[in-house]
Amino acid sequence: MKKILIIFLIFFGISHSKPIVYTTVKPIADIVSFITGEKTGYLIPPNVSPHIYEFKTSDMKNAYQSDLFIFIGAGEPKLTGLIESIPEEKQIKIIDIKGLKLVKEEDHHIHPAVWLDPDNAVVIAKYIETRLEKIDRSNSDKYRKNLENFIKEVKQLKTYGTKKFSTLKNKKFISYHYAWPYFTEAFGLEYVGVIEMGHGREPTPKHLIKIINLIKKYRIKSIFASVQFYNKKYISLLKNQ
Repeated sequence: MKKILIIFLIFFGISHSKPIVYTTVKPIADIVSFITGEKTGYLIPPNVSPHIYEFKTSDMKNAYQSDLFIFIGAGEPKLTGLIESIPEEKQIKIIDIKGLKLVKEEDHHIHPAVWLDPDNAVVIAKYIETRLEKIDRSNSDKYRKNLENFIKEVKQLKTYGTKKFSTLKNKKFISYHYAWPYFTEAFGLEYVGVIEMGHGREPTPKHLIKIINLIKKYRIKSIFASVQFYNKKYISLLKNQ
């Protein structure tokens, strides 16, 4: 009986030795997973806008019980109450990480998709790795090795993207929502117009005419849209221009 109890305690200890990490969004969870080699939980479904997501009781429970809770700190207006229940030493606010290149939207708020700049993704990964080491020193070597591999892969992707986009004759484009400013700046692309007039604000007839004129002026061939920000009727209208 004593031997069984010892085995149970060893197993129980091992099964709970890994730090519990939750993030608000999947892209940051993917970075954490690369470093830990483990699945990382996230609260907001990928097809739902963080601007409108209503956090559930289960989300609050997962966030509170985590060893690290990682959130963007921008574009998550309904997160305030949840954050207040989590000790500061367990929090990582992405936009407060030093060394990030931040882009402001027209309303002067920071655009949340900071990870879409490859250099920012590396800065974020490095900071998360140092925090993981502090709470789980037994796996420091693994975290460091995985971080090295992450940086290597991101650099390769950046080199590939830079080479590909440099061959484009027309680097101007239009999107439904202002979703990719970090990506466009990183790879030398240029926004010339956005269909949506702010979060959830549909375009007016006057604004649509402006977009149509931009399409003709710059000979835009494609309109890009995120799953969360997409209204087919406007895309169909503009495709015929």
